[in-house]
Amino acid sequence: MIVVHILFWLCVFCVLYSYAGYGMLIIVINKLSFLKKLLPPPSNAKPLEYSAPEGEYFPQISLIISASGETKEIIQEKIRNTYDLIYPKDKIEVIFAIAFDTSSEADETINEYYNHFLATPGFISPGIKDEELYAKFSYVDKTADLRNPEVLAKIEKELEGTKVHSGEIQPGSKEVLDKMFSPGKEEELNIRITKDIERKGKISQVNRTVKIANGEIIVFSDCNSMFNKESLINISRHFRNKQVGCVAGEKRVRQSEKSTSGEGEGLYWKYESLLKKLDSKIWTTVGAAGEIFAVRKELWGDRIEENAIIEDFLISMRIAGDGYRVIYEPDAYAEEDPTTSLKDEYVRRRRIAAGGFQSIVWLKYLLNPLKYRVLTFQYISHRVLRWAVVPFILPLILILNVIILVVNFDLLYFILFLGQLFVYFLAAVGYFLEQKRIKIKVFYIPYLLMMMNWSAYVGLKRYLKGQQKVVWERAKR
Repeated sequence: MIVVHILFWLCVFCVLYSYAGYGMLIIVINKLSFLKKLLPPPSNAKPLEYSAPEGEYFPQISLIISASGETKEIIQEKIRNTYDLIYPKDKIEVIFAIAFDTSSEADETINEYYNHFLATPGFISPGIKDEELYAKFSYVDKTADLRNPEVLAKIEKELEGTKVHSGEIQPGSKEVLDKMFSPGKEEELNIRITKDIERKGKISQVNRTVKIANGEIIVFSDCNSMFNKESLINISRHFRNKQVGCVAGEKRVRQSEKSTSGEGEGLYWKYESLLKKLDSKIWTTVGAAGEIFAVRKELWGDRIEENAIIEDFLISMRIAGDGYRVIYEPDAYAEEDPTTSLKDEYVRRRRIAAGGFQSIVWLKYLLNPLKYRVLTFQYISHRVLRWAVVPFILPLILILNVIILVVNFDLLYFILFLGQLFVYFLAAVGYFLEQKRIKIKVFYIPYLLMMMNWSAYVGLKRYLKGQQKVVWERAKR
């Protein structure tokens, strides 16, 4: 029975450390600087070196915006948000990486970008060619009979609103478009568009788009994530330090009356932001949110496999594994609406869970404390325990608790047993309230935690069976 008791308390410690203990520990470490000496940098850490003096530093930036299956309102908001960013216009190029989502009934992505950037000469910039026309009429590729009068009538009707005659939609129309839409003068922003005619997954878009990007620094964003105006300035200044390979911005979840999951989702990201801020001060932030992060283009290489599930986490950790720091910048943030329900949040969580197991396997070399030192400590404490250990020892704690009480009743263990049952009860109530779309924090937070841990089981199954698709399952927001 001694072994059972020891195992029980080890499991309890692991859960408490993962959820709260690690956060308290790194607060102490950051307060008492001498403790940092106990956590030396990785053996391959890059030296501290600055490429420019203090002050204004504006490296060439390529802002890559991934978009697929978005509504017209979201696209227009993102375009306005992009034009409002404060950064020297001659130091930034904006690349919209778009894909047509055949599964979405509300996909206005291609049409809206077409209307805004191609059909309106005032906004056109170098680099946009007749691919947009092909994207607009990509459905023709799937039409068996192109001479069908109904199909031809539909094409003709759609062309009526453009400045391009139907006879010019043919191989070689590139020259016609170049002549017709020649900028003539320097534009406010250099806008480019790349696309997958069929949706192949975000990483397919990103890999292809990074190759043609001209920027020294690549900044990534999602179409539904809105940057604060100073975000690019606050991100770029960190790259003056050559030791920095990646900068992670802050993800913020807006409050919404339409969402029953917003309270828990927002609270989770606030806690995550705190941990990232503290991690960054010790050595490196563990992971980056795909809504807003930046990397040196030279460090991208051929790093991201086409079947990567959570590419933002993977690239940031591989850069950290190469001896660079991943810095957290809370004054560069991206706001987005919460998922409308915890059911939609569950879909997102099981994907992240599957990607977490995939990443742990691919990043297993980071578990070597002799080489990676503080990085290994941060990686295990912040991610590995929470993703791959805690979800599976929570039921074990309950089982061990029951065994101890059955063999020898003890008041302390009985109280702990009741405490666990109470948390599960709160989570169950939270689940039923979610079905009725009622928000009560005291119930939703336990439910969110249980849902996240259950997602680990489902995510592991989907990863092992190869069931998790690279293409995102769109959650309602």
